[in-house]
Amino acid sequence: MDIVTVIDYLKKILKTRQDQVNQVITGDVKTFEEYKFLLGKIHAYNEIRQELTDLLHKQELYEDEKIDITKE
Repeated sequence: MDIVTVIDYLKKILKTRQDQVNQVITGDVKTFEEYKFLLGKIHAYNEIRQELTDLLHKQELYEDEKIDITKE
Protein backbone atom coordinates (compact mmCIF):
# COMPACT_ATOMS: atom_id res chain seq x y z
CA MET A 1 0.00 0.00 0.00
CA ASP A 2 1.48 3.34 -0.98
CA ILE A 3 1.40 6.59 0.99
CA VAL A 4 -1.27 8.19 -1.21
CA THR A 5 -3.67 5.33 -0.54
CA VAL A 6 -3.01 5.45 3.21
CA ILE A 7 -3.46 9.22 3.41
CA ASP A 8 -6.66 9.14 1.36
CA TYR A 9 -8.02 6.36 3.56
CA LEU A 10 -7.20 8.26 6.77
CA LYS A 11 -8.69 11.49 5.43
CA LYS A 12 -11.89 9.65 4.52
CA ILE A 13 -12.17 8.20 8.03
CA LEU A 14 -11.56 11.60 9.61
CA LYS A 15 -14.17 13.23 7.36
CA THR A 16 -16.73 10.56 8.31
CA ARG A 17 -16.06 11.08 12.02
CA GLN A 18 -16.25 14.85 11.61
CA ASP A 19 -19.61 14.51 9.87
CA GLN A 20 -20.86 12.33 12.73
CA VAL A 21 -19.81 14.96 15.29
CA ASN A 22 -21.51 17.65 13.21
CA GLN A 23 -24.74 15.65 13.32
CA VAL A 24 -24.53 15.38 17.10
CA ILE A 25 -23.87 19.12 17.43
CA THR A 26 -26.87 20.04 15.31
CA GLY A 27 -29.31 17.81 17.07
CA ASP A 28 -28.29 16.18 20.31
CA VAL A 29 -26.04 18.42 22.43
CA LYS A 30 -27.26 18.63 26.01
CA THR A 31 -24.78 21.02 27.64
CA PHE A 32 -22.53 23.88 26.64
CA GLU A 33 -19.51 21.89 27.86
CA GLU A 34 -20.42 19.03 25.53
CA TYR A 35 -20.81 21.53 22.69
CA LYS A 36 -17.33 22.97 23.34
CA PHE A 37 -15.85 19.46 23.54
CA LEU A 38 -17.38 18.49 20.21
CA LEU A 39 -16.16 21.71 18.58
CA GLY A 40 -12.68 20.80 19.81
CA LYS A 41 -12.96 17.39 18.15
CA ILE A 42 -13.99 19.01 14.87
CA HIS A 43 -11.04 21.36 15.10
CA ALA A 44 -8.68 18.43 15.78
CA TYR A 45 -10.07 16.47 12.81
CA ASN A 46 -9.53 19.51 10.57
CA GLU A 47 -5.96 19.95 11.83
CA ILE A 48 -5.10 16.29 11.23
CA ARG A 49 -6.65 16.30 7.75
CA GLN A 50 -4.64 19.40 6.88
CA GLU A 51 -1.42 17.80 8.14
CA LEU A 52 -2.12 14.73 6.00
CA THR A 53 -2.79 16.92 2.96
CA ASP A 54 0.48 18.79 3.58
CA LEU A 55 2.36 15.51 3.96
CA LEU A 56 0.94 14.26 0.69
CA HIS A 57 1.94 17.49 -1.03
CA LYS A 58 5.49 17.19 0.33
CA GLN A 59 5.64 13.59 -0.86
CA GLU A 60 4.56 14.65 -4.35
CA LEU A 61 7.22 17.36 -4.39
CA TYR A 62 9.79 14.85 -3.23
CA GLU A 63 8.88 12.41 -5.96
CA ASP A 64 8.74 15.12 -8.63
CA GLU A 65 11.85 17.08 -7.71
CA LYS A 66 13.74 14.68 -5.43
CA ILE A 67 13.99 17.32 -2.69
CA ASP A 68 14.65 16.59 0.96
CA ILE A 69 11.27 17.04 2.72
CA THR A 70 12.92 17.11 6.16
CA LYS A 71 14.53 20.52 5.52
CA GLU A 72 11.29 22.49 5.96
